[in-house]
Amino acid sequence: MTLLTRLRTDTRTAHQALEDDLAFLSGLTPARYSEVLAAFLGFHEPLEKALTASAAAHRLPWDLAPDTERLTSDLRGLGWSPSRIASLPRASPPDVEALPALVGSLYVVEGARLGGQLITRWVGQALGPVPVSFFASDGDARRRFRRFGALAGAVVPDEEADVAVAAANAHFGLFREWLGSALLDRNG
Repeated sequence: MTLLTRLRTDTRTAHQALEDDLAFLSGLTPARYSEVLAAFLGFHEPLEKALTASAAAHRLPWDLAPDTERLTSDLRGLGWSPSRIASLPRASPPDVEALPALVGSLYVVEGARLGGQLITRWVGQALGPVPVSFFASDGDARRRFRRFGALAGAVVPDEEADVAVAAANAHFGLFREWLGSALLDRNG
């Protein structure tokens, strides 16, 4: 079994729990969409910094997509000021120092790009033309995910696959907790 298959199979429960808890697309309003993007930024900005530092330390040949830039751009497009964006709370990122943990978290990030394609359509149907650059990504999510799968299998030895899976599950859990609390905090 490839590492990518193992990650997909062994994180299915955590992934489904996140989707079930955060069915934010039902009854989506422009205000709710802004809150969701703000919560995503609060998680992704510190995560992106941690992933970038770890990838550089491991000399991992993987270019991270600029999630923070896209989220900031979308919020600006929805009328948020730079000071309002800067004042948003930020999460503590998952531990991605070890290479298998880095790969596990990247699995979640890169897999989310695939889901973002579907979310882009749902948001468009619910709200019409609003900024969706974060969810739309660069439009190359499938090919990027396949490349990631090949890289993951090449850099994580079989005996460390459990660490990658545990890291991916932890990432899903942290993200789920963060979004739940960030969205609850904003809604009282």
